[in-house]
Amino acid sequence: MSNFIEDRAIVNRGVNKTYTFRVQPQEVDFQYNITLSALTNILLTTAGFNADENSFGIRDLNQLNCTWVLLRLSVEMKEFPKQYENINVETWVENVGRATTTRNFRIINSRHEEIGMATSNWAMINVETRRAQDLSLLVGIDGKGTGEKIPMEKGEKLQSVVGSPVDTFSVKYGHIDINGHVNTMRYVEWISNEIALEVYKVKKIKRFDINFINEIYYGEEIRIFAENFHDDIFHFEIKKNDLSACKAKILFED
Repeated sequence: MSNFIEDRAIVNRGVNKTYTFRVQPQEVDFQYNITLSALTNILLTTAGFNADENSFGIRDLNQLNCTWVLLRLSVEMKEFPKQYENINVETWVENVGRATTTRNFRIINSRHEEIGMATSNWAMINVETRRAQDLSLLVGIDGKGTGEKIPMEKGEKLQSVVGSPVDTFSVKYGHIDINGHVNTMRYVEWISNEIALEVYKVKKIKRFDINFINEIYYGEEIRIFAENFHDDIFHFEIKKNDLSACKAKILFED
C-alpha cells in the first residue's frame, strides 16, 4: 500500500477531506510514473479512510454483515505523479441513493496543481447472499452527500468485446481480498498488462473506465478479451466461463 502521511491529513471545505500519500518505488513503472493499478489503490485507500472517519467504513458495515463493493470507477489524468512525489487526494460523497452512492476525488501534485480527478459508484451488499442492501440501514449516511459534482463525464455502460481471448489463467491466492473475491487492483493490473510496452513509451493514459458486473472468486478460470480502436482507445472484458465479470476502457493521448 502507498505510504500514507497521516500527520498531513487536512480537512477541506467542511465534509471534504484531503489525504497525503508518497509514491513508493514499488508503485511506479519503467518511466518512474505511478502505475494505473497503484493509483487506483490510492483512490480506494482514500475512500476507505474517509468512510471509516464517517462511521460507514468496512468495519462498521461488517457489524451489519455487509460490505462495500465498487460498481464503477472513472479516472481522468493530466499527468501521473512520479516516484517519491507527495500527492494530495481530496474526496467527498456526492450523493447517496437507496442502493448506490457516488464518491468523487481530486488529485493534486506536489506543486499544488490539479493533475487528475475521479468518480466512483458503490453498493452495500450482504456478505452471505451477495445481494445489494438498502443504504438507509446506515444511520446518518444520507446526510453525507454534498451534491458537489466533479467536472468530468460520469462513467458509462461499457460495451462487450468480441473475438478470441488474449489471456487465460486461474485466480490465485494473491488475487483475493478481504471480501473473498478478486481485488480491484488486480483487475486494473491484468488489463494494463494487455497493452504493449511500446504504447506506454510514446503515449500516456488520459482516461480509464471500469464497470464491475460479477465477482470473481478463488480458483475460477478467467479469460481476458481486448480490442483496439483508432490506436488510442482500448476496450477490455474479463469473463469467468461465459459470464462477464468486468468491462473496461483506456483512452491514451500523445
